[in-house]
Amino acid sequence: MSLSSQLRFLPRPFWVLVGATFVNRFGVFVVPFLALFITQNGNSATQAGFAVAAYSLGGFVAAWIGGWMADRLGRNVTMAVASIAGAGCMIAMSQASDWRMLALLSFITGAITEAGPPASAALVQDIVPPEQRVIAFAVQRFAVNLAWSLGPATAGFLAEYSFFWLFAVDAATSLFFGIIAWKFLPRGHQTPKDQAGWGHAWQSIRQNHAFLALFGACMCLAWVFRQTNTTFPLHFERNGLPMHDCGLVLALNGVMICLFELLIANTLRNWPVKLVLALGYVLMSTSFLVFHISATLTAFVVMMVIFTIGEMAAFSRQQAYGASLSPDDMRGRYVGFLSFAWCAGNTASSALGMMLYDRNPTLLWTINASLGIVAAALILSTRKARYQE
Repeated sequence: MSLSSQLRFLPRPFWVLVGATFVNRFGVFVVPFLALFITQNGNSATQAGFAVAAYSLGGFVAAWIGGWMADRLGRNVTMAVASIAGAGCMIAMSQASDWRMLALLSFITGAITEAGPPASAALVQDIVPPEQRVIAFAVQRFAVNLAWSLGPATAGFLAEYSFFWLFAVDAATSLFFGIIAWKFLPRGHQTPKDQAGWGHAWQSIRQNHAFLALFGACMCLAWVFRQTNTTFPLHFERNGLPMHDCGLVLALNGVMICLFELLIANTLRNWPVKLVLALGYVLMSTSFLVFHISATLTAFVVMMVIFTIGEMAAFSRQQAYGASLSPDDMRGRYVGFLSFAWCAGNTASSALGMMLYDRNPTLLWTINASLGIVAAALILSTRKARYQE
C-alpha cells in the first residue's frame, strides 16, 4: 500500500488529535530553555540541573497517575485535565527566580503535564489498526516536529526579549489542547475498576521480557535525549554563540523530521524492527562525540543532523514496537510504565549531566555515546517479540 493510501485510511479522531498536538507542541517553549532561564536568574548550572531534574522527577508521579487515569477514566479526560492544570503551573513558574522554588514548581508541573502523553499514545493504539501504527506514530511525530521546527526558533527570539512570554505562550497552547481533548476526542478503551490497578499491570509486565528490555533501552535514551534540552543550549552559550542561532539549530531537528521521517518510516517498513531501533540509538548517542573535535556553529549543526537521522530511524518504530507488546486492556498503564524509564533517565540526566558538564564536558559526551550502545545491545539481545507492522 502506498504512503498516500495509508494516510487516507487513518481515522478522523486521529487527525483531530494530530492537529491539537501540533498547536500544543508549537508552544513547548519552556523546557528547552528552562536551564538557561534558571541560570540567568543568578543560579548555578548545577542548581539549574537540580531544578530541571525536579520536572523529570514529577514525571514519575505523572506516569503512575496518568497510566491509571487513561485506562480507568478515559484518554480524553486524562489529556484534558493534565493540559488545563499544566497551563496554570506554567504561569506560576514564570514568577519564580530562586532555584529551590523553581525546583518545587518544576516538580508539580511535571507531575501534572506529563500525565497526558500516556493517554495520547494509548488513544492512538485504540483507534488505529496495528498494521497502520508505524505510519500513524510517524504522522504524529511529523506534527510534533513541525511544531518543534517553528517553536524553538520563535522561543529563541522571545527569550532574548523576555522569558515571561515563553511561559505565557506555553500555557495558552496547553489550555487549547485541553479544551479540544475534552470536547472532540473519544474516551477510548476503558478498563473495569477491578482490573485497572497497577498490580494487575505489574504481573503482566514482569513476565514480558521484550518490554523490559525496551524499558532499559528507553532509560538510556532518555539520558541522551535530555542533553539536547540541558547541556546542548548551555554548551552553545558558553562557546560564545548567540541564542537565536541555538533556537535555529534545535529547529533543524524538527525540519528534518518533517521532511524525511514519513518517507523513512515507509521505506524501512520491511527492515527488522530491532535492527532499525539499535541503529537509531547508536546514531543518536554517538552524535555528541562531534564535540570532542569542535564547538563551532558548524559542529553543532553536524551533531544535530546525525542525532536526527538516528531519531527518525528509531522513534516512530519504537512507539509501534512498544504498542505491539501491550495487552489491549492495559495500554495506558504499559505506556505509563514506559514513561517511568524516561522519567528515570531524564532525572539522572538533568541532575548528573549538568554536574558532569560543569566538571568535564568531554566525559559527558563519552557517557552519552556509551549509553546508546547499551540501549542497542538491550534491544538486540531479546528474542523475537510478537511485533506486527
